Amino acid sequence: YYKCSLNNFIKLCLCHQECQKKLEHKLGLDSYLLKPVQRITKYQLLLKEMIKYSKGCEGSVELQAALSSILGILKAVNDSMHLIAITGYEGNLGDLGRLLMQGSFSVWAEHKRGHVKVMELARFKPMQRHLFLHEKALLFCKRREESGEGYEKAPSYSFKQELSMAAIGITEHAKGDSKKFEIWSSSRDEVYTVQAVSEEVKTIWVTEIRKLLTGQLEACKGMDLVLGWFVNK
Repeated sequence: YYKCSLNNFIKLCLCHQECQKKLEHKLGLDSYLLKPVQRITKYQLLLKEMIKYSKGCEGSVELQAALSSILGILKAVNDSMHLIAITGYEGNLGDLGRLLMQGSFSVWAEHKRGHVKVMELARFKPMQRHLFLHEKALLFCKRREESGEGYEKAPSYSFKQELSMAAIGITEHAKGDSKKFEIWSSSRDEVYTVQAVSEEVKTIWVTEIRKLLTGQLEACKGMDLVLGWFVNK
């Protein structure tokens, strides 16, 4: 069986090479083959088509569940590919908790204890930063030029700044643009004005950050109650 399959594959390759010469195509057979990670993107398209033509039919609920799972896997794969491209971070990224979101933003930094000129320049000239929101920290990175060709193209990120989620606050609306919001240190010595590409993206990020901060607050209250119980015991 395997010998037969191998012979068929060799014949297919030879046939493809012959057709390639006749049509004067420069790409080899391997250029038309999808890698496993690339096939995942095809699965979601197939499932969406199946859902489109099976509304109200038996199995439509299972198809929707399958699509949700595939989209979750796609996000995890995409996030991990960006995460492993970070350079210059000296700590362990695994200690920052789960990566929740990542994306590119324009960022203005204001350091209240810094030099006055630096503050003024920071207000008018934004930095282009790629943000990685983890459960325990927010990383600011600078995106570098993509390397490779075709499917091999991948960005790289130089680590620039880390903010602990336990020591920041957020202001949902910033002056001048509905796509902006502010992230500041608890002492407000550092204020970062972040501009998203759209109001929708801004809302998603603000909602996720608020969810994290609210969770931290509730965890602290719970710990205070436990400590209070032991003190009064």
